[in-house]
Amino acid sequence: MSWPVLRLALAAAGWVLLTSFPQGRLYRRADDGPSGVALRADGRMDAPAWAVREVLLEPARHPGVAPYLVDRRVVAAEQCADGAIGPPGCKVSWVYERFSPPVASDRDQTLRVEIRRDGLAEGTGFELAWELDEGRGPPPPQGVVRTRRNRGAWKVAPDGGASRFSYWLALDPGGDIPAWIVDRGNRTQVPAVIAAVEGAARKLAAERPAP
Repeated sequence: MSWPVLRLALAAAGWVLLTSFPQGRLYRRADDGPSGVALRADGRMDAPAWAVREVLLEPARHPGVAPYLVDRRVVAAEQCADGAIGPPGCKVSWVYERFSPPVASDRDQTLRVEIRRDGLAEGTGFELAWELDEGRGPPPPQGVVRTRRNRGAWKVAPDGGASRFSYWLALDPGGDIPAWIVDRGNRTQVPAVIAAVEGAARKLAAERPAP
């Protein structure tokens, strides 16, 4: 899809351009309520799609991809290959995460993470989606704020030796952080995370050949 056509489609869906960054553009949905943010980023990474996929499936292994993450573990999984206990070998996994940001209380969450499409080997796309599912994870430790909403997805497709991507996120971090502070932080943090994914994927691709 060309940029003018994409811009018209996003505008029709209520997305408003927040900022541009080296890998693409970041949007916010103007009709999102005051309790959280709805974000979308589209663009191109200068890294092969297979390497981007591997980074997204194991973000804790790559610095900057999951900022402030201090604990991440798989607590349940389904539809697994022999011997697998979580992603990438399981199609559906429940992952507990705890974050320790520098100017706010710790946050935690349990996400249901699903590999919805995994067709890069056939030259098509990869899609990873997640949503909160507190029923499969531990209760929050004392003093830790439970995330109220976290739902989103990555879509990645090969573009020669690079990758086209789309990233979507609806987030409410919980607690008493004003929405405008969350919104301002995401203007810098989302592009930073995408840049970290690109950097980690390029490093991975340089270290070993494509599978």
